[in-house]
Amino acid sequence: MRNRRSKGRTVRSAAVLPAALAAVLATGLVALTGCSSGGPGGSGGGPPAALLALPADLEAEAVAGGKQPAFEPSDVHLAVGRTLGMDVRVAPLPHGWRLVDGGDTALLRRDADSKQSTCAPNTAGCGHTVRQSWTATAAGSTTLTWRYVDFASCKEAQNPASCRTMASKEVRVTVG
Repeated sequence: MRNRRSKGRTVRSAAVLPAALAAVLATGLVALTGCSSGGPGGSGGGPPAALLALPADLEAEAVAGGKQPAFEPSDVHLAVGRTLGMDVRVAPLPHGWRLVDGGDTALLRRDADSKQSTCAPNTAGCGHTVRQSWTATAAGSTTLTWRYVDFASCKEAQNPASCRTMASKEVRVTVG
């Protein structure tokens, strides 16, 4: 805790505790809603108005193995022009998250993916995080769906819907 003076009174402020933040992140799905600093609309390079992260591989494998319940859908509310970001961990594993339904394109415009982390070259087993982004373009509701799939089972290499699904995660987006 730090004390500082403001207009004749003492104001106490506390630093964010890393352990508390780690506990929130350990849930596997983090949502931040509200204003973004990316200028009008929130898609100008600043943080998204809503930011989510898909559950970690270990959590998805626990769901696939029946060791924990399925992932509940998440709900996101956006104003027209605001941005939703989904952080997806991409690792060289036989299983992984793939977007199988990008929602209604009349309501959400898919923006370019951006790398949030990288691995050093030639690092065995290292993955990185990619942020998938959408900007709300019209009022309405739609659902984005990701599946945690077994890549070895894919009938079509570039089609995650042709792979065996081990777990899934939906994000219901309401724009308006």
